[in-house]
Order: sequence, then C-alpha cells, then structure tokens
Amino acid sequence: MALDLPTLLVIAVFASAIAGLLLLLSWLQDRSVRPLAFWAAAFIIGAVGTGLIAARGEVPDAWSIAIANAVIAVAYGLLWGGARNFEGRPASAPLMLTGAVIWLLACQVAPIYGAPAARAAVMSAIIIVYSVLSAWEFWRGRNEGLMSRWPIIVFLLVHAAIVLIRIPLAGSLFLPTTSQELHLSWWTFVIFEVVFFSFCITYLLGGLARERVVRWYKQASLVDPLTGVGNRRAFLERGQKLLQRTVFDRRPAVLLMFDLDKFKHINDSFGHHVGDQVLVAFCSVATAMLRPDDLFARLGGEEFACLLPHSSLDDGLKVAERIRARLAATPIKVGASTLAATVSVGVALPVDHDHDLAAVIVTADRALYRAKTNGRNRVEYARAEPVVRIDGAKAVSA
Repeated sequence: MALDLPTLLVIAVFASAIAGLLLLLSWLQDRSVRPLAFWAAAFIIGAVGTGLIAARGEVPDAWSIAIANAVIAVAYGLLWGGARNFEGRPASAPLMLTGAVIWLLACQVAPIYGAPAARAAVMSAIIIVYSVLSAWEFWRGRNEGLMSRWPIIVFLLVHAAIVLIRIPLAGSLFLPTTSQELHLSWWTFVIFEVVFFSFCITYLLGGLARERVVRWYKQASLVDPLTGVGNRRAFLERGQKLLQRTVFDRRPAVLLMFDLDKFKHINDSFGHHVGDQVLVAFCSVATAMLRPDDLFARLGGEEFACLLPHSSLDDGLKVAERIRARLAATPIKVGASTLAATVSVGVALPVDHDHDLAAVIVTADRALYRAKTNGRNRVEYARAEPVVRIDGAKAVSA
C-alpha cells in the first residue's frame, strides 16, 4: 500500500479544520461555553500551520518551518488555555503564546534551525508540555463528575507519549521536503494519529461541554433561585432515596416541616422584597444548624422541609427547637427598623421503617398544623398514634 505524503498532510489539514469548525458551530449555538471558542480556534489555527508544512517546497522555508511550527505551537497553547478556562481558571495569553515564542527564538540559533532532529526535539517538547498541562487541568477538575473528562485525559497523554517517541527518531525520520511515495511507516502512523486525535478529541471536548450544560440545567431545576436551597422536586427525589437508604441501614430518620408564621401579613405590610429577606434569613439560620448530609429544601411559598438521616427523635426535636429559637432571636432589618420572624415546626418519625416519603410528609404536616393552631412559634411531633408537643425546650405527651 503506497501513500503520498502531501496527500496525507492535506488529510491532516482537513481533519483539523473540520474539527475546529465543528467546535466553532457548537460555540455559536451556546456562547456561554467560552472554552469551545478556544478549542475551535486551536484546531483551525492548527490546520493553518499544518497547511504551511504541507506546502514545503512550494513556499519559502521560513514559512513552512519557522512560521508553520510557531502557528502549531499557538494552537496547542489555545488548547491548554481552553482547558484552564473550562475549569474556571484564567487563561493567560502570554503563557498560551510562550511555546511559539520559544520556537521562534530557537529558530534564531543556527545549529537548531539547520538540524531537523534539533527542530523536531524543540517542537515536540512544546507539544508535549501543552498536552500534559491540558490533561493536568482536566484532572484537577475530576471531582465535578463529568465522564467525558477521563477519555480526554487519556487521549492527551497518549498523544504526548507518541510525540515524545518522535524525539529520538527525529534524526532518521525527518519530514521529506519533496513529493514522494511513503509506504506504511512511522510518518504514516504519525499523520494518521494526528487525524484520529483531531476527530476524537473534538467529539470528546464537545461532549464534555454538553455534559456540563446538561448538569447546569439539571442543578438549576433542583434549586430554589431565591434562597439557593433545594426546591420541592429536589427534596422529593433525593429525600425518597435518602429515606430508603436509612431503612436499608436500619437507622432512624426524622422529617421536619417548617412554616414561617404570619408570612402573608409580612408581605402585605412590608412588601414582597421584605418577605424575600425573611425567606433568605430563615434559610441561613436553618442551614447553619444542619449537617452536610441533611436534606433541606423549600417546598413552596413559606414552607420548608428537612430530612435528617441517621437521627433519633430526640435529635430531630433538638434541631427543630434550635432553628426555631435562633430565628426568633434573629433581627431582620427593614429600613431603619427591625422585624422579628418566627417559624412553626412539625416533626415526624417514620413508623416501622416506613420508606414512603409522601406518607411521612403527611404526618409531619399534621404536626405542623397543630403547631400553627396552638399558637405558632413552636415545635410539635406527630406519628400514627402518640403525639408529643414541645413548648420551648420542654417536651410533654399530648
């Protein structure tokens, strides 16, 4: 099988250009994902550099060697810059251009510029450094849980390893400067690796960006925009799973239902912006009293719920009372004056390892209703048969 070197290089040019255009199209569809613009520019610029190499013998050596490789160095710098931008870190333009500057300075050294092996070593080192740095950036963000990140890291490291192998072989496998037939050899493999890398990494980078967007939308659909805590959908979905887990572990869980007292009066008297302040203040108080594993959410309006896994009834009553007392003691500024807000709390304990969250919510609602009708600003507990009521910090049977 005989392959023409210029043809292979043209294929590499088209592969890189198409990869860049696909990433550019993805970015134009959602310009909030800026890394796609970095990566699109990287592949399009890389195609220009590869095109100049393909034109060797047709254009001056200064263009096909010095300028071409400088352009490719810029492309790898942009690839790394996009990775940093994706992970929320600044993409320094001087650092993205450092590789190109190093290459151009190396070209000013006659022994390097005049030796293909030396040129290949310098350029390979630049590509390896940017590829490894890009992989490192993706690795640093691994806790985000995006699955596409792992194959990207693998592809970048494998690509860097293949480029590394080129350094000791550069002396014997220099790139020809004239058209000739190239049999299945090292350069055939190198060029096809570039094509394969371009298409695969483009698909994975686009997939990574889409994965994050989907994750953002999913998280947004589960978060109350005013208070920043979970919404009703998040509580029902996660709460059911959390309750089932506690049943499986044979450990108790407690559900707390909160309702801000006279909230409609606050809205009518002071305005909805003050009502929003009260909601935010209550969430700050409540979340400060909870553990990281506790599930707290706004169910709607002034109603909130909290599921405390691996907690006894006494634990739940104590947490509810602390939140109630802390909110009552927290002044909320309304202009030059202050407002005192209170909350009523209903507490429920699943009976006989019941893992039906809806049933537990109904029970807690009964306790909450009792707290409201018995004077508000209090905590009450309810279950199928016995009921316990708390006034202040003291509990008595009802």
